[in-house]
Amino acid sequence: MDDRYSHDPANLAYAKTDQLLIAFTKILDECRRIVRPGGTVVVTTRPWREQGELIDLPSAVLAAGKAAGLIPTERCVALLAGVRNGELITRPSFFQMKNARDARRAGIPMCVVQHEDVLVFTRPDHSAALPTGTEPELAATGQHRP
Repeated sequence: MDDRYSHDPANLAYAKTDQLLIAFTKILDECRRIVRPGGTVVVTTRPWREQGELIDLPSAVLAAGKAAGLIPTERCVALLAGVRNGELITRPSFFQMKNARDARRAGIPMCVVQHEDVLVFTRPDHSAALPTGTEPELAATGQHRP
């Protein structure tokens, strides 16, 4: 069963946010290259907290998809909950619960995120090339080569 991150420091789970977004842009660029024109790429993502600050990963991944030449076509919310006796029952992950409990013990009021963003991208029907001088790792940061 694969339910644990590897201890390999090259694993994206250990990357700093800026490095993660560069890698995500490269991944989405490769998805654009292999998906047929008009095809769909779907990514689920959620925000997380880093040193108490909420990191808006969904918006960053949306920007990465655009930088990779994909067209955002839909942004949905998937609740992480079940229904029991007509009521929503939350289903946070182990990591969410651990992080929230640790924060609360430290006196930091924190709630667990109860949704994921579902980002739907479409590969353009025409050949989707990045602007001249733009590379995915630069586009993710809004920079361009001269």
